[in-house]
Amino acid sequence: MKRVALISVLACIAVLAIAATAQATRFGSNQILHFEGYGPHSWNKYGGDSPHDRNARSLRIHVGDPSAGEYVAAYSDRSLSIAKDAESVSNLSFEFREDRHVGAGAPRISVEFQNGDVGYLSALYCNHSMAITGGVWGRADFTRFHHNCTMFVTGETSGQYDADGSHSVWEVYTLANPDQILERSYFVADEEGNYRIDRLSLGAGVMYTSGNRRGQICTTESSC
Repeated sequence: MKRVALISVLACIAVLAIAATAQATRFGSNQILHFEGYGPHSWNKYGGDSPHDRNARSLRIHVGDPSAGEYVAAYSDRSLSIAKDAESVSNLSFEFREDRHVGAGAPRISVEFQNGDVGYLSALYCNHSMAITGGVWGRADFTRFHHNCTMFVTGETSGQYDADGSHSVWEVYTLANPDQILERSYFVADEEGNYRIDRLSLGAGVMYTSGNRRGQICTTESSC
């Protein structure tokens, strides 16, 4: 999987459990979701919505031929400047339609550590299907799920890391590598196909549920 080169450019809130509905909050300028790449993308109501919120909007992405340089990456100023002990990071997760593209490398969250290592958090390897949707929607939650969730890392700490039943895959990784500093994270779709994404959280304190600057503040792991 390639490492995406990014251009450096995310009131009243309801803090609820993941299965609950939260009122959308308008984020500050450093939490606005920015996009890079040549694929069309739009938050709209025409492709269905995660059952975990009721705003009827999700993020549509289309990626054409990757060999021609087509991809879509999404990030905020905040997600590109996390600079925290990796063990203290929470809420690396997103939801997605399983009947759209779900490949080995995308959709995913990529994370970059201070030592240059890169982690790949791909939906395919952490797909927990939502029974309430009849398998139409799934969730990948790398900082919460304790079963059936895997991430891959390149660099000094390279390898495959798996949730072990007692710890999330993120906890497994940070326990094995306690000195790691997470510098930045971003969402990537770089395999050909159509995507539907919702409830995207990049470990930077917010979750996008209805637009590039609207969603939910993440105060704890369980709040998003």
